[in-house]
Amino acid sequence: MSACPKSPDTPATLLVDIGNTHLKWAWLEGGRISAVESGAHRPDSVVALVGYSWAHAERPGRVVVANVAGQGLANELEQWTTAAWGIAPEFVTAAAEELGVRNAYRQPGRLGVDRWLALIGARDRTREAVCVVDCGTAITIDMLAADGRHLGGLILPGLAMMRDALIDRTQISQAGMPETTELLAQDTAGAIAAGGLHAAAALVERVVTTAAEQGGATPRLILTGGDARRLKAVLNPEAVIDPELVMRGLALVAQSR
Repeated sequence: MSACPKSPDTPATLLVDIGNTHLKWAWLEGGRISAVESGAHRPDSVVALVGYSWAHAERPGRVVVANVAGQGLANELEQWTTAAWGIAPEFVTAAAEELGVRNAYRQPGRLGVDRWLALIGARDRTREAVCVVDCGTAITIDMLAADGRHLGGLILPGLAMMRDALIDRTQISQAGMPETTELLAQDTAGAIAAGGLHAAAALVERVVTTAAEQGGATPRLILTGGDARRLKAVLNPEAVIDPELVMRGLALVAQSR
C-alpha cells in the first residue's frame, strides 16, 4: 500500500494518472517524485482500488489528476477524495502553451492530456527535436521541434488492440499468441504478433526519417507505455525508454500551476 511522505511543513501533492486500463499514482514533495505505484482498474473498481491503496496515507495538500479514461472514473475518484480528505481533485487538461511547449491543436484542450504531459516531460529531458511514442492501449506518436513547437501527431491501435481486432473479425484462434520480435513468422499466431509490432515500428521510423529530412537533424526518440520495450527491440533508430514520462510531465505541471 502507498504511504504519503511525511512533512512537517507543506503536505505532499498526490499525482494521479488514469489511463485506459491502469491507474498510476505518485507523491510529489519538495520537487521530488516518489516511486510510481499502479493498479488495473475497471469502471466499478476505482473506489476499491484507491480505498485500499490510500486508506492509510497522510492527507495530501493537493490531488492533481491526468485522466483519459472518461468522466465516470473521474467522478468516482472525486467522490473518494472528497469524502476521505475533503479535497476536490484538480484535473489537468492540455493548454495552448505551457513550460516551453506550444500545442499544435487549433483547439488545444482537445489534445489528449497524456500526450500533452508526455511532451512536457520530453521537453524537460532535452531541448533537441524529439519524437515521443506512447505504446499503450493506443499508440500515439508526437513530434516536438527543438524550439518547443508541437508539430502534431498520429494515433493508431496498440499492439493488443491490433491483435484483438484481427481475431474478432476472422476465424483465427487467439490461443498461444507469442511476443515475437521476428519479422517473418512460421505460424499464424506469430504472424499476427509480428504484423502489429513491425507495422508500428515502420510508422515510427517513417515519422523520424521524415522529420530528419524536413528539419535537418534526426530527432531523439523517447518511448513510454507498457509495450515500449517490445517496440524498442525492433526499431532501427536509437531510442530511450522513460516509463514515467507522463508522470514526469504531470509533476512539472502540478508545480507550475
